[in-house]
Amino acid sequence: MPQQDYTRVTVLLPVPNTPDQFLALNDVLTDLIRLCGGVTTSVFRPPVFQGQWFNLSTQQVEADNLIMIIADVHVPSTTSDLAAYLDQLKLDCQQQFDQEIVWMTIEDLRRITTDDYVH
Repeated sequence: MPQQDYTRVTVLLPVPNTPDQFLALNDVLTDLIRLCGGVTTSVFRPPVFQGQWFNLSTQQVEADNLIMIIADVHVPSTTSDLAAYLDQLKLDCQQQFDQEIVWMTIEDLRRITTDDYVH
């Protein structure tokens, strides 16, 4: 079974509410497409994902409408350039979307390539 090694990047961002946030989302997607060759995203009207968490300050459950972005890059997860890029992307997203935390993960994966490009 032929396989390819990738690093999967998953980013959860709030659904944009302002023109600047729509532009910021477009920039994030464009940037990830350049890096990875493509992305998969949830739709954002209506949002497919709703995050919920317990707020310790208010003692209440809070919810957020989220967009999930998945991008697979063909470099090892331990690559220092990838780490630097993702650190900056996370910081930029936190600032542009006015978030204390933007949830971003990476994982190593192996894509099965059996019969790719065979019609």
